Amino acid sequence: MRISIGILSLAALSVLAGCAKTQKVGPEPVPVVTEIVAAQQVQPSWTYSGEIRPDVEVQLAFKEPGYIAALYRVKGVDGRIRDVQVGDDIPAGATLARLRSSDYEASLNSAVGQQRSAQGTLDASEAELNRAKADQAKADLDFERAQALYAAKAMTRPDYDAAVDQHTAATAAAEAAVRQIEARRGQLSAALAQAVTARINLGDTSLKAPMPGVIVEKSVEPGSLVAAGTKAFTLDDMRVVKVNFGVPDSMLAHLKLGEPMTVQLDALQGRTFTGQITGISASANRESRVFNIEVTLPNRDRSLKLGMIARIRIEQANSQTVPVVPLTALMTAESGSNNYSVFTVSEHDGKQFAQLKSVRIGETFGKSVVIDEGLTPGERIVVNRTNQLSDGSLIRMVN
Repeated sequence: MRISIGILSLAALSVLAGCAKTQKVGPEPVPVVTEIVAAQQVQPSWTYSGEIRPDVEVQLAFKEPGYIAALYRVKGVDGRIRDVQVGDDIPAGATLARLRSSDYEASLNSAVGQQRSAQGTLDASEAELNRAKADQAKADLDFERAQALYAAKAMTRPDYDAAVDQHTAATAAAEAAVRQIEARRGQLSAALAQAVTARINLGDTSLKAPMPGVIVEKSVEPGSLVAAGTKAFTLDDMRVVKVNFGVPDSMLAHLKLGEPMTVQLDALQGRTFTGQITGISASANRESRVFNIEVTLPNRDRSLKLGMIARIRIEQANSQTVPVVPLTALMTAESGSNNYSVFTVSEHDGKQFAQLKSVRIGETFGKSVVIDEGLTPGERIVVNRTNQLSDGSLIRMVN
């Protein structure tokens, strides 16, 4: 009997243990605040970022090799005169650098000497040609007289043959003088070309600024040896600047060449500038799939500096009704895009669940943001504790 009671007790304990295993406690719902996605009448706008770039950028290099003899000198902030450096404003035509010119002056003097020698030789040949022409003219007259006398049998054959030979020699001498003149003129032309080249090379020892601008790069110092083609300076014309930014194809309908465009600079305490659209690319970038837009801005006071970040705001002409949600409802954005996520509320079997949904945002209004894609007015979304939720989390609405 005692054995039977023990067996029954063990069986009862086994049943109780099995019941304990089957009665699992489910996760507690997360208490959250929710809101209905509202509709609001807004004038859509889009903001893009761009970088201030110069209107014209020129890289100045030496055409000829040589040693740097001197650089352009400016007055520094301390009042002392110093060599030009990065950041200095340069007037048009300023000689930024000069090579040692003695070698090029010697080449020019040699070329000029050869030119003068060739000119002297040509002058002498022209004098010889004049004498040869005079001799030929006299030989022509003598030959005509000899022909007449020989025809009248008043001149012997040997005298006539001598007159013919003299006429032939005078003609050959004149022709030779003409050929010599042509050769001398060729030599003079070559000497003139050498002198012109030497004069150009001498002029190229001075590197001049083709426009007013700002020095943004400098790679030479006095005394350094440079080769032909060595880049010495980069000069930017900042009287007018440009802002380049990319837009998707859906934005092209809002942009036209010549239209005014407002540009804001945070670095200048939000100061705004009015520019003009001067370029719209004909095709999208193959990698980013955006179209490049160029806005040109006047920079009379030189307040716009190279590399500043500009914000461009594009507004749609007509207002429209759009869904708006609190900023607290947004999850972290994906890198490099406007794609965010929100949690919408779904119900199953009398329970509420958080459902993750991707959205694309638009403009921000205070503590709210426009939803361009992904939500419609009337949907219910979670606006707090989003960092404690995951897709499918059980929730409990407390509002």
